[in-house]
Amino acid sequence: MHPQSPLARQIQDERVEGAGKSVEQVAAEARETMEKNRICLVRGFPTDPDRYLEFLGRFGEPLMNYSSLSALEKTDPHPQINRVKYKKKVTGAQSVHYVAGGLRPHSARSWRSPRPSHFAMLMVEPGWREAPAGERGESVVLCWNELFTRLAERDGEVFERHFARLAGTPLTFEANNVREELSDLPLLYPLPDARGPYDVGVRLKQDLLAKVEAMGGRVPEFEEYRESLAYLMEASADEAFFACFPLERGDLLLLDNHRFAHGRLRIVGEYEADGEVRSNNRELWSVTVH
Repeated sequence: MHPQSPLARQIQDERVEGAGKSVEQVAAEARETMEKNRICLVRGFPTDPDRYLEFLGRFGEPLMNYSSLSALEKTDPHPQINRVKYKKKVTGAQSVHYVAGGLRPHSARSWRSPRPSHFAMLMVEPGWREAPAGERGESVVLCWNELFTRLAERDGEVFERHFARLAGTPLTFEANNVREELSDLPLLYPLPDARGPYDVGVRLKQDLLAKVEAMGGRVPEFEEYRESLAYLMEASADEAFFACFPLERGDLLLLDNHRFAHGRLRIVGEYEADGEVRSNNRELWSVTVH
């Protein structure tokens, strides 16, 4: 398990304490942190769907969740909340929210137009803590500006070539289970309030490389584009660039969906003890906000 990054420490050190405060108070403090850092951790937030959505409503409109927009099984606490919890697959399609293992950093609703502004996670039950570090489903965030700055320093002209190609090629792709209006923005797109040359919006899907390969000739300069996308996918999956820490019950993490990707380290879904198979009860509620 790698040591905590400076960003992970900053997120935790500059957290907002939510216990004993009104939703209005917590949202006001969180807004100040978001304006500065584009990401905010709230500690001690109630695990109540209505208060969660009330808080998020002060940052935009919470979108309907995946199951409400698809044929997936509907077991969520609210039509705007995704329940992220391990569930053994039986038959048919299964949401990524129910699988074990890790989730590589990705953008919320990467295919969607218009682009969602925020993404939020509220930890309801942390699950097993006796697993080794790195296998507890620790939350991962990736700051795109920081990643691109470090890649520019490391790779120079190679990075600049890939960055320019991904920022200059419009791309449209679909979700796996959800049908929404699709974006034709480049994967790297400009932001009106950018703070530097690499402070851009990013819309990255976990399995985007496979989707692009299936498009073939529909993507301009396909071979070169695939190479640039593979470069981005490899860099974004490198744990050296992760900000990683465990979320405890009542931890609410709100992030700028343009500027940050989210994911998690590996989580053990089930194990056998005394002849009985036990499932991890870790549960997180995620919401995408426009």
